[in-house]
Formats: sequence, structure tokens, C-alpha cells
Amino acid sequence: MYICSCRALTDKDIGNAIKDGADCPSKIYKSCGSKPDCGRCIQRILIMLKEHRQNAIQP
Repeated sequence: MYICSCRALTDKDIGNAIKDGADCPSKIYKSCGSKPDCGRCIQRILIMLKEHRQNAIQP
């Protein structure tokens, strides 16, 4: 599913960036080789980061 339609970033692209250590939207974009445009995707990216952190804490 596309998370960022401006830069054609999918949930898999963002998930891989998070798994590779990106811990904020700017680092995720950098990891994906792009920059944010309109910013509508930032909220979803923050949710994905939060979910990743919660899953990392759980046994």
C-alpha cells in the first residue's frame, strides 16, 4: 500500500527503512532516497514507527 503518494513510498519501503534503523520520518526518507513533499504521510509514518517500537518491546 502506498503511504507517500508524492514519492511513491509503500508500507514495505518504510518498514524496511525502519528495520534498517531509521527512527524518524526524515531518516526514513533519506533511507528511501527521497525527501518529504506535502507531508500528509508523516502521521502514518509516525504510527508505523510507534508500532515498530511497541513490537520491539514485547517479548
